[in-house]
Amino acid sequence: MPETNNINEVYPDAILNISRETASVFQLKRRFERKPSMLNLTPLFQREQVWNLKQKSELVESIIMGIPIPVFYVKEQDDGVYVVVDGKQRLTTLFEFINNEFALGKLSILKNYKGKHFSELSPLDQNKIEDCTLTINVIKAPTSDRVMFDLFDRVNRGGTRITNQEMRNALYQGNATRLIDRLSKMDVFTYVTEGGASPKHMKDRLIVLRFIAFYMWQQQISRDVDSGALLDYRSNIEDFLGKTMSFLNSLDPQDRLLTKLEDVFVSSMVNAAEYILPLGGFRLSTDGSQRRLRPLNMSFLESFCYLISQHNFSSDEEAREVYFRLLNNRDYISSITVSIDSRSQVEKRYNAISEVLNSLT
Repeated sequence: MPETNNINEVYPDAILNISRETASVFQLKRRFERKPSMLNLTPLFQREQVWNLKQKSELVESIIMGIPIPVFYVKEQDDGVYVVVDGKQRLTTLFEFINNEFALGKLSILKNYKGKHFSELSPLDQNKIEDCTLTINVIKAPTSDRVMFDLFDRVNRGGTRITNQEMRNALYQGNATRLIDRLSKMDVFTYVTEGGASPKHMKDRLIVLRFIAFYMWQQQISRDVDSGALLDYRSNIEDFLGKTMSFLNSLDPQDRLLTKLEDVFVSSMVNAAEYILPLGGFRLSTDGSQRRLRPLNMSFLESFCYLISQHNFSSDEEAREVYFRLLNNRDYISSITVSIDSRSQVEKRYNAISEVLNSLT
């Protein structure tokens, strides 16, 4: 029977701290253009495409006509910078238009505005755009990543879904994003994941982050930046991964830990490519002939590669024995297939790994 989780275990600290503010397009543009900028539009959520000319033109057209613009969401950082996590395309469009970077086109109502740049509009229309009042929901501490991601899941239903990893990539720019981006593009990682770690929507970065986060957790390296305590895992994968990135960002860019993590990752992938991929890699299937049709199992890769980081296989035979020993362990298989991010399943998974490591020493 599938494991069920207590709501307090899965959704701890369900606090949502949001303040509602208003600002004109001109005020936000000025905030964006400050040095340093106080409005972060740089992180690009991966999308299949950015807005086309018709979408951009219709937004400007709506403002000129007086149609209200949907609410924006931003995450306030500790330094007061607003990271735009819902509304980037709209703000980028307005800033670009005011800067005369494109002319209006494909308008369905104000057809006489077609071909006009901002500078060619009447002063009245220019004021309508610059003075347009936008409603902004500012997400403040102590809102947890888990709660915030659930909020955006609800906000964006029916539209293009922004994945949690894409949002993390925007919110935790720094050492963490640079390291994860670099590792995700390594040929050995692509080879080990057999094309199952697509860069689309940053699935590749999520897999890399999971490996790093659970490696540091097991090695008692990562700390909660706010409390200074060792980072604990409490069935909240989103906060766990976010706090891991926050910890990495708190390090000096030259900190040896960053180099060590890269070395551990590369070494683990190289050994996985040599010993594990020939055995079946990290896709689960009862039918070997259909294995490549199954999706990559992230928790299998993350936990088994942790094992590899702690033990160098001496032969193909040893690797085979360990690999199938775990695959025949019912508790381990359950931990990587059912409720994989609950605390009990994570502990079960790494207890199985520890037992194997102890038997190899």
